[in-house]
Amino acid sequence: MALEIVSIKDLILDDEHNKVRIRYEEDDYLKLEKTRVFKSTFDSIGLKNAVFSSCNINNSIFKNCYLRYAKFNNIDFTGTKFENCDLLNAEFNSCNIRYVKFMNCQLNLKQMMSCLPHETNLKIALLKELRMNQLSIGDNKSADEILIKIHDNEKLLLLERVKCETSYHKKREDFFSRINAYFNYIFLTLNDIVWGYGLRLSRLFRTGLVMIVFMALIIFLFTDEEYMTMTLAGTQLVKLDFWQSVYVSYTNFINIGYGNYIPVTKKTTIIFGIENLLGFIYLGFLVSGVYRRIAK
Repeated sequence: MALEIVSIKDLILDDEHNKVRIRYEEDDYLKLEKTRVFKSTFDSIGLKNAVFSSCNINNSIFKNCYLRYAKFNNIDFTGTKFENCDLLNAEFNSCNIRYVKFMNCQLNLKQMMSCLPHETNLKIALLKELRMNQLSIGDNKSADEILIKIHDNEKLLLLERVKCETSYHKKREDFFSRINAYFNYIFLTLNDIVWGYGLRLSRLFRTGLVMIVFMALIIFLFTDEEYMTMTLAGTQLVKLDFWQSVYVSYTNFINIGYGNYIPVTKKTTIIFGIENLLGFIYLGFLVSGVYRRIAK
């Protein structure tokens, strides 16, 4: 069914418009209030500085529209799609943007974030749409920032599933799904702590430092004269002090060998083997994180 073609002025004259199309027009100072637009298309429209107030624009499409500096106050955009639109510096105040899709649009992300839905699952869905949009325009930095928000909200959603405090989750979750959600929550939490979902290398370096100090404490507190070292008097067994333990832990963790102190008992060999394995795993995380930065 073809859409009825109308003018921008017709939007002002009538309060309700269903299945209409407005195209190739421009009205930089349009003021539209308390109007309902449903399953309609705005195609190649220039609405710079336009002001929309208390309107419902549902299941519609904005395509190739110039909406820079436009103001949207209390607008319900449920189910609407924006394609190739310029929304840079546009203002969104108290707007409902549930199920809204964006494709190759210039967005005012700060304003978008202020209108995220309260429901965690809907918030995640919208954040994913925003991330895909930023990737489509080559803004990888913003896409990564949004990805962190996605994972943070995924943790909240998993926690909601575990607690089952709402009727929505009580109907959908059983014992096994809650256990699965709990383990996924732990995995995401550790992912965040260890290296910020692979997006924060500073956390990865902090993790490496913590692991080195932790293993140094184990070596210092739980081992005795169990290390062979070379001195001017020849080979001898020694107990490591704290700073020697840190040195040994560091050299072993970064996989450059035992250094000046070689473990000679089964217990110390196991400790060094575990740390060496952790060092290999850490190196994999580090290479992955650095590659991600370079690939941008």
